[in-house]
Amino acid sequence: MAALDADVLLAHVLGITKEMLYAHPDTEISHGAQRRYGELIERRARGEPVAYLRGFKEFYGLRFTVDSRVLIPRPETETLVDAARELIAGRAVTVADVGTGSGAVAVAIAAHEPAVHVIATDISVDALVVARENTLRNGVADRVELREGDLLAPIADPVDMVVANLPYLRDDFLARLVGERTSLAFEPRLAVMAGKDGLELIWRAASDLPRPPFAEQVAHLLQYSLGGETRVINDLAGDARVVGVTRR
Repeated sequence: MAALDADVLLAHVLGITKEMLYAHPDTEISHGAQRRYGELIERRARGEPVAYLRGFKEFYGLRFTVDSRVLIPRPETETLVDAARELIAGRAVTVADVGTGSGAVAVAIAAHEPAVHVIATDISVDALVVARENTLRNGVADRVELREGDLLAPIADPVDMVVANLPYLRDDFLARLVGERTSLAFEPRLAVMAGKDGLELIWRAASDLPRPPFAEQVAHLLQYSLGGETRVINDLAGDARVVGVTRR
């Protein structure tokens, strides 16, 4: 993994793809590029995520600007986009994306469902600045409306669907993970902390994207809060990843 990271960062500094780097291992590196590469390697050695070092992350076939103001989009979250699109099915609907962060889920849905209007909320003004850049980068700024506020509070409009990839980690679990030098040590606490049981924000929102082992708990919670039919959807690794609820 360290060698792969080094190759990815070198390709980034040179402004070429990793494949081009492998095909032309004799590519010359200027002194400026060497210095910049050394700086990035030092930062990576301290645990800083490659996505922050490059300033972007691929998600759902799109490229997103990311930095320390937002959580890095995870591949597992693509399951949420898939589940939403299955229900949207090309229709002209309004979708609320609660806790949008970088805007990854909102932008991915809008980019692949051209009839959809998305209202994306976040309590972090800094995150919304990044999300705005990503709506522009991916050509959906006219259909993704960004609003500042806590969870569903900024939304008074009728919506057809609510999606959310909210924080899910217990405070004690987060402290242990950060101690293991994961990317969480560099990501905003607001985007990952979810109280003593990891369910705090789920209790305060009508829907959420749970992670194991909370999926079944969230399904019961949503059924109790909203009524209707709930289902748990696994990701490609077989882990419970998305809880969906259809109201009666």
